[in-house]
Amino acid sequence: MRRLLLPLLLGLAWRGGAAPVDAGGEAFVAEVAPAAADTAAWRAVITDEGGRPLLGVYIIHKGLSRLLTTSDIDGECRLYGGRLLPTDTILFQGIGYRSRAHAWRELRGMSVVVMEELRVSLEGVVVTSTARRRSLVDPGVLLDAAAAKLKKLSRRTPPYCNFQGRARYEKITEYLHRTLEYRREAGLFFTSGDATPADEWDSRFCAYFVPAFSARSYNLTNNGEDTLSPLYLTAAGARFDAGTRKVFTLLRAVQLYAPLFAGTAAYEITAIETNEREYVYAFATRPGAYPGRTKITCRGRLTIDYASRSLTSISFDYIDYQLYRQVLLGERRKDASPFSTRAEVTFGRDGEGHCFVASCRQETSWKDNLGEEFVLVEQPSRLDPARGGLVEREAFSCADYGAVAARLRDRATRTKIHFVQRNPTGHYDEGLFRRLPPLLDDEKARADLSRLMPIEQQFERNSGRGYYPENLQKGFNGVERDDPAFRETLYLSRLQLFELFPAILEQ
Repeated sequence: MRRLLLPLLLGLAWRGGAAPVDAGGEAFVAEVAPAAADTAAWRAVITDEGGRPLLGVYIIHKGLSRLLTTSDIDGECRLYGGRLLPTDTILFQGIGYRSRAHAWRELRGMSVVVMEELRVSLEGVVVTSTARRRSLVDPGVLLDAAAAKLKKLSRRTPPYCNFQGRARYEKITEYLHRTLEYRREAGLFFTSGDATPADEWDSRFCAYFVPAFSARSYNLTNNGEDTLSPLYLTAAGARFDAGTRKVFTLLRAVQLYAPLFAGTAAYEITAIETNEREYVYAFATRPGAYPGRTKITCRGRLTIDYASRSLTSISFDYIDYQLYRQVLLGERRKDASPFSTRAEVTFGRDGEGHCFVASCRQETSWKDNLGEEFVLVEQPSRLDPARGGLVEREAFSCADYGAVAARLRDRATRTKIHFVQRNPTGHYDEGLFRRLPPLLDDEKARADLSRLMPIEQQFERNSGRGYYPENLQKGFNGVERDDPAFRETLYLSRLQLFELFPAILEQ
């Protein structure tokens, strides 16, 4: 894109934030609607054969291969039955325990689920290769070599935007198996890099995505019958933010606590395949390691390149993550997270050898509603997330990752980037989004949302609008506070930001 297009692109960013209208021209002003789901929750305690509560047992819908909930540090779990059929098979899977399966109709009568311990356990790293020519590399040496290539930046690294890249972001939000929002964005990614935390709040790290182009549907209410207003709410017992992005906190949790990034002591790691291209290992958080030695409980597979011995990908079957900057743990608060995620992350390296996230696809499933037990900065995209089985699918990709010019690694530039990304917008370019293959499977999302009006028409109507209505950008909990000076400052900041980083957009 030439710079001549930037004023047009950015001039659309501060059009009036009127409420969207339907095909007949009527404005949608509906408030948040409660989900039409079963409000009764099934509760149970999961224990071992000695009656001791088990943390992190996965409860899975077998037919959908979807995580429904996990047990907390007291062994407790709960399920909302409004989205389950009597014949649905529910699986219980725990690290080091035999899996159990029950039909939902029989599970409803149980208050305690006892898991049987596996009698055969694996100690440390065990090599079991399926390749014809087995590798002679010691697994411990190989893992240490791959971990050494993930060395963090110094604590003295300036807490500014030190790296940049062209990036894309997508999100699909579902509630009661119905799509409520679909968004695709393309723009700029900025980060401090994987710096070593200087304190428990990780304040020296930053990661910002600033969209320049956007294809965004309307946001629908929980029942999918109207548009959502307001788009966020922060009050006691009722907190949500339709625009929340979880992919970036997930990726930071991976950088801080995942196997190899944080060594291997907190994980059981088993070699499952070796060939002439890659080494593949299965991993799982060791029993007792969470939450004292690591802030994530997970299992999955990691892949190391055969030639370079560099980590190329991590696939998480499930991951519950917590960051100190996210969660304040008190005596009465849960160590478990109210949501769990499965994800696939791939890694690249820039010209200086710095590891960066090249792509991530994730699916966040909410297993608990927010309350006094969970004190989180991250919020669900809708109210009552567990009751309606809220699922948030996200995808991120980054290319041309490299260092930011030295003159722009300062507080003023980071402040500008932070301000603009907090109030995202983007121009809809139909040709651009037709050329870019979707990062997420969007067939169902398009079909669900087109019942309101054609999806392309929704994209056009949201072109250039801020994600949050302008009368909410400086307001709180829906209080209207129209501020022309704020709109002008936001417009100028976006213009200045893209002028500072033109080369990425011109590609």
